[in-house]
Amino acid sequence: MQTLTIFGPISEATSTQVLADLATLDRNQPLTVQINSDGGSVQAGVAIFSALLGWPAGLTTEVSGWALSVASVILMAGSVRRVHATGLVMVHAPWTGGASGNAKTLRNAADLLDRVAETLKAAYRRTGQSEAVIAGWLDGSDHWFTADEALSAGLVTEVATAEETATEFANAMASAIRIPLHIVSRINAMTTPTVPTRAAIEAAAVQAEAQRRADIRFMGQPFMAYEGMSSFVAALETDTTVTAAQAGQRILAQLGRGAEPIAGGARPYLPGENRLTEFKAAATDVLLMRAGIKVADPHPATRDLQRMGIVAMAESILSMSGADLRDRSSAGVIQAAFATDDFPALLGNTANKALALGYETAPVGHTLFTGERDVRDFKPQTLINLSEAPDLDDVPELGEYKSGTMRDSATTFQLSTSGKILEISRQALINDDLGALTSVPAAMGMAARRMEADKVFAMLTANPNMRDGVPLFHADHGNLSAVAALSLQSLALARAAMRKQKGINGLGYLDPQPRFLIVPVALETLAEQLIASIVDPSKGNDTPNLQFIRNLTLVSDPRLDAVSDKAWYLAASPNQIDGILRVYLDGQRQPTIIENAEFKRDVYGYKVRHDFGVGVIDHRALHMNPGA
Repeated sequence: MQTLTIFGPISEATSTQVLADLATLDRNQPLTVQINSDGGSVQAGVAIFSALLGWPAGLTTEVSGWALSVASVILMAGSVRRVHATGLVMVHAPWTGGASGNAKTLRNAADLLDRVAETLKAAYRRTGQSEAVIAGWLDGSDHWFTADEALSAGLVTEVATAEETATEFANAMASAIRIPLHIVSRINAMTTPTVPTRAAIEAAAVQAEAQRRADIRFMGQPFMAYEGMSSFVAALETDTTVTAAQAGQRILAQLGRGAEPIAGGARPYLPGENRLTEFKAAATDVLLMRAGIKVADPHPATRDLQRMGIVAMAESILSMSGADLRDRSSAGVIQAAFATDDFPALLGNTANKALALGYETAPVGHTLFTGERDVRDFKPQTLINLSEAPDLDDVPELGEYKSGTMRDSATTFQLSTSGKILEISRQALINDDLGALTSVPAAMGMAARRMEADKVFAMLTANPNMRDGVPLFHADHGNLSAVAALSLQSLALARAAMRKQKGINGLGYLDPQPRFLIVPVALETLAEQLIASIVDPSKGNDTPNLQFIRNLTLVSDPRLDAVSDKAWYLAASPNQIDGILRVYLDGQRQPTIIENAEFKRDVYGYKVRHDFGVGVIDHRALHMNPGA
């Protein structure tokens, strides 16, 4: 009997490999398909189901472990459907993690999922259940079936004992496969309370051989487009003396034949590297979502990893790295995982992403009316603001050109570093208590953004002296109005004062256009009425509201109330003229995390660090009214 194995996530690569394997088999002979999968791509799973459904000589589908999600659809292809006594089957509605957009887009995505669910019903009708029962399976919940429950539901036609499954699988494959010596040695070295049967030994060898072939196919799959690679990988699969690790090295060598390096420091491709990278990306999103942190565009594989705890993730990383996990406890798995580069990287990526999400989702009113600059170091920084160019003179024929000068103003400030050390213990990792890895960094990201806002609004309300010795807001600077309550009339006067501002040389008008109205929360409602009103709120008729007021963007912050609940400000767009600047260390405009796994204590620590400064470069971009 011919046997085909489908182990691991269902993907486009899986369906491509299954179709390729089917093309090599004798369609006049019965076929057994062994399944152990958490599911994956619905499109790929349906393609596999369709390819298997018409097998002319009889098809048996057999669950050797789990058949979850779309893997249960593939199970339906068999005329004989068998499940191991310890197996599990799970059925649910199709799911997507990538839908985003407006209401219409999301409704269309939901409609598409409903259509996909209708196509899946055709597969589940092979159970003999009614339309109502099948619709209930596809209601959006996960429906789990033990072996006996799957038999009662018609999902399988028989339940096999562990001995029966192993014997049938071994008898089908043993004659075609020579058991490698390294597998025989490992089997002989095993110590168990009872003496294993020959069938059990053969089954273990066959399972190891199937895993070896699957690993080799996985490593070769990304390079099948290269000339001769398909036959090269097939030969490695056939040669039972070649381990998966050796196959990876040979694939690497085959790729490098006739090639020369174009960059001496370039990192070579490592077998399994892409697989690990994708796993870590998906695991990071799973950990964040489990902590209640919204991930805008989660990795497609998060659905398959959502039941995995941190210990299981560590086991997966070690397994993909080729480590031997036999007889390792949870503590041993965590200890071994910390010895790799990938597990600390997973924790660091998770903490960093949580930090960034917290920083990005915090209130950002202070960033709207301020500019951004980078500086290279922590020395006192001087930012230069050049004056306008001198007027051009008329030059008569044969006349002499006159020299002109430009002046400058400047502001001086210095970056400062803020930070905090956070820790998560080995016990917390084993217990899957990941608050310190997700929720706390997210809160620290919000704290970093809050610290920035504190410094920006403190600069605005402190009214510091500029380099000319005059306070930021002063009549000499032409940016301080007479005391007046916030109204259409006082806004008009402030606007006119801003637009009359001249350059440093006093030669030409800069004409700063007010774009932001900055108020304490005590004035927020009044400001919203002024900006949102279609008609002039100061008149009892239908006189249209001024367009410049309706174009203002409102920024309201309680930090202003702590100093004055009456004062209000106008600011120009930083794209036109810089007023207050937020300054960061070159290339680091967000807080960062530095990780460290301690040796003396069972602690994984990370340090949150943020380098930030605030300065005022030009008073002409801002206007203040003390308010009545």
